[in-house]
Amino acid sequence: MGVRVHAHWVFIADGDGDLFEYCDKVMRALLQQERCLDGFVDSAVSADAARAVMEIEADISGDDLSQAIAEGHAAVRAALHSAGIGTPDWPTHGEALSMVLKDLRTEQLV
Repeated sequence: MGVRVHAHWVFIADGDGDLFEYCDKVMRALLQQERCLDGFVDSAVSADAARAVMEIEADISGDDLSQAIAEGHAAVRAALHSAGIGTPDWPTHGEALSMVLKDLRTEQLV
């Protein structure tokens, strides 16, 4: 049985360059990821220039939660790199999993 997760990333811009231009580049790169990865869909990018924040959302499918998170994390990181944005402090897979909030309404109690 596979899972589908909705992921949301929030990034603070460093102030160098046009935030909206970067968001356009990232969105184009995310759409390319959607064309390459079957389980990566419905990506979106938004920007808040006043707070210097870029947000990315996407739905990701995988065999299990760990795989879905790994696929989404890799797709978003690849899109950022494609747009010329470095990710030197990107969290490891284990760190990313520790940050995942789960919707407990769908958890099976044993």
